[in-house]
Amino acid sequence: MSYLNKFLIFLLLVFVFHNANSQFTISGEYRPKVMLMDGYKQLRDSSKFPYGMVIQRSRLNFDYTKENLTFAFSVQDVRVWGQDALSANSNSIGIFEAYIKYGFCKQLAIKFGRQQLKYDDERIMSVNNWRDQGATHDIAILQFNKEEKSLKADIGLAMNNPSSYQNYLSEYTVSSYKYMAYLWLNKKFLNKKLETSIFGISDVNQTPSTINNYRTRYTIGPYINYKNSNLSLTTSLYFQTGKIANGKDVDALFYSVKTSYKLHKMLELGAGYDHYSGTDFSDTTKAKTKSTTFDKLYGSGHTFLGFMDYFNGNASDVTKGAGINDFYVKANFILNEKHNIEAIYHLFSLDKQYFLVSKKASIKYDKALGSEIDLIYNYKQSKALNFSLGYSVFLPTETMEKLHGYNKNESKFAHFAYMMVTFKPTFLTHNEK
Repeated sequence: MSYLNKFLIFLLLVFVFHNANSQFTISGEYRPKVMLMDGYKQLRDSSKFPYGMVIQRSRLNFDYTKENLTFAFSVQDVRVWGQDALSANSNSIGIFEAYIKYGFCKQLAIKFGRQQLKYDDERIMSVNNWRDQGATHDIAILQFNKEEKSLKADIGLAMNNPSSYQNYLSEYTVSSYKYMAYLWLNKKFLNKKLETSIFGISDVNQTPSTINNYRTRYTIGPYINYKNSNLSLTTSLYFQTGKIANGKDVDALFYSVKTSYKLHKMLELGAGYDHYSGTDFSDTTKAKTKSTTFDKLYGSGHTFLGFMDYFNGNASDVTKGAGINDFYVKANFILNEKHNIEAIYHLFSLDKQYFLVSKKASIKYDKALGSEIDLIYNYKQSKALNFSLGYSVFLPTETMEKLHGYNKNESKFAHFAYMMVTFKPTFLTHNEK
């Protein structure tokens, strides 16, 4: 079925159900992002050259609400300027979200379809807004919300397949989980100043090239956030066990603590520490059967660990699974309600001292990886229009250069700059009573 046919069906459903106590909204998003790439995600030497690019994200959202029923439909186009010829007739528009939420009563509802997932501070489950295509899941969620008790609970279940229809089980070749289930419990105390959560998730992946053979990984842990008018304190701790797709046992850990304090209406200071456990590849026997590398699963890939995006908290980053520590301090200068400037200093180091460079040997490097400075200016012109300007610099150690395949002092000055405009207009809001 073409996207046009799906859109027409959506409009037909809106027309059929559009009666008493309903609301229909059409909104959009236009987000161009201009970037200077000169060390972003990867260090460079004299053989590589910096470049600039523009990535444009466009979304059109349709939302319909009637009493206890919500229907949301969103289409999205993401493109790099110049990726298509001037006369090309390519079709890059796809469905971003399409879901229905039905409330059985005031406290209990079910929400199913393609949708964004966001929990707590987005460490484990995030909408990944920096990523131009974002992140959505095809999932059914049973939601409980007792507002008078400040108590919430979500139970999610997803089952994925590689094609629209097949008679028998076949290999799952898509680079995502085959099955996924999670439970999120959230409770607020002290007049909602203290928020606590427990998040547990199991994701099931197929063993490579082996039909009907799956490995299950479990991640569970608490999230605690306290916030009053001046002070904010957040901590989280997650344990990871089970097996990953290649059959290795998992025994990994993540913990984080961060705090901020508003010294003045124009100045907020903060500090934090993130720890993602890694694997010691010097123990070649143990490393073959066990992984102590924490995987952040479906969490944010840009909010944490620096805006240069060298590290992502997974085995796929530049550390190759050796783990990462991030100590950081930050200052937020609040010029007024529309303007603010944020400065962050990161100090990165490996969790484990060894880095695997080949199948036959491991070379011991110093744990220190380098430091990063991030500067971000934000201007909120209105509820619909925002402007962001960022500049980042990374100062690598010899270990960091080695991880990128360079000798000491061989890499060039690494920096990254971006300018992003986000415009979210509401084209139409119609209420029928």
